[in-house]
Amino acid sequence: MVGYRNRDDPATVHLGLPSASLTLILGLDEGVEAADAPDRLADARPNPVLLGGLHTHATHVLQRPGQTGIQVAVHPLASRALFGVPGSELAVAASNGFDGTALLGRSATELHERLAGAPDWETAFTLVSRYLVGCHHEHDRQAVRDEVGRAWELLARSRGRFPVGELAREVGLSARHLGTLFRREVGRSPKTVATLMRFGHARALITENVRRRGRARFAEVAPEAGYGDQAHLNREFVRFTGLSPGAWVAEEFRNIQDGAHTAAKNGHHE
Repeated sequence: MVGYRNRDDPATVHLGLPSASLTLILGLDEGVEAADAPDRLADARPNPVLLGGLHTHATHVLQRPGQTGIQVAVHPLASRALFGVPGSELAVAASNGFDGTALLGRSATELHERLAGAPDWETAFTLVSRYLVGCHHEHDRQAVRDEVGRAWELLARSRGRFPVGELAREVGLSARHLGTLFRREVGRSPKTVATLMRFGHARALITENVRRRGRARFAEVAPEAGYGDQAHLNREFVRFTGLSPGAWVAEEFRNIQDGAHTAAKNGHHE
């Protein structure tokens, strides 16, 4: 759970990148405007609560001066217990701006109203935590199949490098059956989940490189993150972000020459 506050910079467009987590964003103001492409942001309306599934293309988010909220990375296999539906039923495209109130209902709207009046981060985090615990108690906890939970755990431990064929054998299923169960539960195949995990690990390594050294060494990151070579890393970055790793770094850490890489771009995080 991360609290963010955009500085009073001019409005900018932020890339919401794919990951192996569900995304829950709770605004402490009027909300967030998101779209599948920059030219569609003009038609986007602010949503006080955003909830999204495992998407495989970057979402474009308008960051306005002073924008404040809390973002929660939710384990996909917790979706039933928290939201009452499997992660496969959550939106993966921003056609409705990922409006979370449509699924979560009045309780989420009331949470947004309380967050808007929170005097500090500690209070805001406590409100969100209590809300999620309440969701957990409210919903009937339909069990996620053990094979799916075990397969996810193996993928996560290997950061997406566990071969899918071996993964199926390890949990006692055919690759086809495991794929069906994954798509039913999280909306993606084990192979796609593995690529999202590798991509997330690569991003973390690149970010750490930039923060420590002021630049990223993509040729070193590629094999460490499980890619065959730098060209493979480049292709995956373009697939998920529309940008090469170098272009993404230049955009995400645009003020690096001023030392801004030691903090979050254009904002403050808790």
